[in-house]
Amino acid sequence: MRKWHSIIVVFVVCMLVLAGCGKSEPEETKEEENQTEALEIENQEDNEDQIGKEDDTEDSKAQEPETEQQETAVFSKTVTIYSPNEMADGFITEEVEASEVTESWVVEQLIAKGVIPGNVQALSCTETQEGGIKSLKLDLNQAFADFLQSLGSTGEYMVVGSVCNTFLDAYGCSQVQITVEGNVLATGHAEYPGYMKKFNL
Repeated sequence: MRKWHSIIVVFVVCMLVLAGCGKSEPEETKEEENQTEALEIENQEDNEDQIGKEDDTEDSKAQEPETEQQETAVFSKTVTIYSPNEMADGFITEEVEASEVTESWVVEQLIAKGVIPGNVQALSCTETQEGGIKSLKLDLNQAFADFLQSLGSTGEYMVVGSVCNTFLDAYGCSQVQITVEGNVLATGHAEYPGYMKKFNL
């Protein structure tokens, strides 16, 4: 009798254990499912963030060329540089791009073309209005006058014409007055007391 009683007790205990395991399994399954869903949501958010960053990067790259083009359009200017031809009966012209036009830059271009020697310097260059005409006052150092005095009349004419035409084109003016260290430009061939317009040959 006691033997059967023990068997029944063992059987009941086993049933209770099995029942407890059966209940915990669905709970564990639900926890695993919840964790899986959380990971999927987190991965989805990470992917969306990554896509957003890539879109922002592409937009930035697309905007960069436009900015560069705008800067080029604002700061770039084409200047025509004049120099005498070999026969000294006309001018050779060449267009040069400049990010900024200054009197020193124009003088450098004329030196590079062999129009004037390397010791010539621009002391000042002032835009003004004379009788409603857009004008330019250009003051050069003594080296410019000394160079002109070393030339013949034709050579002097071609050099002065090249300097006048180049500065007028660079600054968009109609006439220019050239002085030497504040004084009237004078050579052994001519004096240049007033404004000069563009030389045409």
